[in-house]
Amino acid sequence: MPKIVDRSQRRREIAEALLRLIAREGIETVSVRTVAAEAGLSAGAVQKYFSTRDELFHFAFDLTGEYIEQRWNRTPRDHLLTMLRTLVAEALPLDDQRRAEVIVILAFTARAAVLPDWAGHLREGYEFMRAQTADFLGQAQHQGHVRDDLDAGKLADVVAALTDGFAQHLLQAPPGSDLHRRLLGSLELALTELLTPRTAE
Repeated sequence: MPKIVDRSQRRREIAEALLRLIAREGIETVSVRTVAAEAGLSAGAVQKYFSTRDELFHFAFDLTGEYIEQRWNRTPRDHLLTMLRTLVAEALPLDDQRRAEVIVILAFTARAAVLPDWAGHLREGYEFMRAQTADFLGQAQHQGHVRDDLDAGKLADVVAALTDGFAQHLLQAPPGSDLHRRLLGSLELALTELLTPRTAE
């Protein structure tokens, strides 16, 4: 009897192999053949699940968003400003998994600059994350944990820009280095200055 393969699970395993490969060797090494080898499959087997390299990248990009959302959902719901700092950290390249995710997102962003269909897909992902962040900030404002003198949507845009910018710089900062510590300290300062509730004069 032929072995029954869960198609959705196999697609995830292949995309996870792509993330591991990027984290270890960089995006320039990615091909159907190298991803297949990392996943322990033949190139032909990979092509049964992803007909093109671009299709594989689309799926891996969506998977990174899913991973970030899962980590967000596991974050303890205590003081919301403290929680937000934790959520931002979950999108930074602070371990191999998150490093691979950031690299995939940056690679996708570079392609999206010249390919309209990629750009549309990227906008959908960012808009979803922005809406989640704005909703979270709105709750934090209501509870007095975050400044309420600015629109939650605008704050969400700034938080996203800070996160993306520091994520890119942290890719070049070896963990434990002075640069790594300085960047994390500067991000903490920026978030504190941006979000701490203002007191009446």
